[in-house]
This record gives sequence, C-alpha cells and structure tokens, in this order.
Amino acid sequence: MPTFVWILLLLVLMLLLYGLLIRPTLPRRDVSRLTGVDYAHRGLWNAQQPENSMAAFRSAVENGFGIELDVHLTRDGHLVVHHDASLKRICGEDIRIEEHDLARIRQCRLGHSDEPVPTFDEVLALVNGQVPLIVELKVEGNADALCRAVHERMQRYDGPWCMESFHPSAPRWFRLHAPDVIRGLLAYDHLFRRGRKPITRVLDLFVFSMLGSCMSRPDFIAYEAVTEGRFNLPMLLLRLMRPHFVAWTIRSQADMDRFRSRYDLQIFEGFIPRR
Repeated sequence: MPTFVWILLLLVLMLLLYGLLIRPTLPRRDVSRLTGVDYAHRGLWNAQQPENSMAAFRSAVENGFGIELDVHLTRDGHLVVHHDASLKRICGEDIRIEEHDLARIRQCRLGHSDEPVPTFDEVLALVNGQVPLIVELKVEGNADALCRAVHERMQRYDGPWCMESFHPSAPRWFRLHAPDVIRGLLAYDHLFRRGRKPITRVLDLFVFSMLGSCMSRPDFIAYEAVTEGRFNLPMLLLRLMRPHFVAWTIRSQADMDRFRSRYDLQIFEGFIPRR
C-alpha cells in the first residue's frame, strides 16, 4: 500500500479518535424548558444597574428575559453572584471572593451603586422560577465544594435552570453526581479573540480544543459565537454530532439575527433584543 494511503488512514483514525474524545452527551436531551427566550448576560445591566446586581436581575425578569449569572463560593461556604474572582474591577477593592467570608464580601458595593454583592439565595428568591437561568460556576480550585453547594441549593429551587463552566471538572461533577441537571462546557476560538490577551497559551488551546468534553460529556457547548471561524475543527466535528449550542456574548441585533439559526440559545448584553 502506498505511503500516502497509510498517512491518509492515520489521519482519518486520528480524526475519529479526536471526535470520540470531544463527543457530547447523545442523543440530545430535552431542553425545551430553557428555550424560547434570550438570556441577559449578568442580568439586564447598564451604567445605572451594575452587572450581576439585584437591579439588573430584577430588570431582566420584568422584561421577560432569561438570565445568565456567575456563582462563587466564599471561604465560609456561602454562594455569591459575581463574575470575577476579585472584586477589584466592579467594587474597587482587590478582595478575592474565595479567600474571604461572606460578611466581608457584603461590605463591598457594586460600582457606584449602594448594592452589595448579592447572594445566590437572594437572586433565586427574586427570580422564583419566572425566567430560566444559566448558572456559570466559577471554579477556583474548589470544584467539588462549589458544585456540591450549587446542587444542594438548586434542589430547593422550583424553576428551569442549567449549569455551565469553563472548567470541565464542574460539568464532570454534575455528570457523576447529578446527571439529571443539564450541563454545558464553555469554549472559544483563541485565534479569533481580537483585542483580547490570552489567558495562557496552553489554557486557550485546551479551551479551544474542547478536550474537557471527555471528562464532562456536556449537553451543550456554550461558544463565543463571534470567534467561530469557518475552519474551526472542533466545532465542525461537533456540528456533525448536533448537540445543543449556546451563543455568548451577543452584542448587537445584527449578530443575534446572524447566529439565530446556528445556536439554540443566545446570551446578550448592551442592547435590548427585538421580540
């Protein structure tokens, strides 16, 4: 057999192996309770209503939008809603959430508002099942404790929700311990992240390759839609397998219209989507 044929067969075998590694949960599970709405990224926030604030979440509920939010675990075991590991960008204090107790976190104020960092309990009481939630777990070396705390809290919540994370250990935990929960893996194409510094080259490549899927077998891939290039091998393979896809973060109506047919759900910010 000619050498080029052996090389071709080897490449095909490698492609099949890679496809098996990144395959999602199939067949697709029912996510109908999560569809039919667009999701406000960190709530429906603006200059007056900081991201991940009670005001932003209240506005999203009042306008009938689903909510994407971020959850951290404090040192003393409380769940709080905030995006960054540190409060510096939003609150002006360089305090890492996982290294401090809830009482200290609650002393800080969001932006120029009088609002403290909300607890997960406060947000759930406000939403109360009125709109669906996408809960992003922010793993800071505490995946087991964080996942367990979120799962225990959501067992007492009556409303549609799903979880997602960049860190594959989080959806993996739910796969093993709470397989009924819809789980997602976040990803992006680092080559198309214009104007953004890499997290680290190794981590960017790991996120892009979606090799974390072999640990978590996600129900959906949450992808930074504007970075999905035409020759994106992981996404090309996944689109053949047809899991659910969630687009983040959409920042214009034009992009929302463009991605509508390719993604099951869309997370937006900076504008009000047309109904």
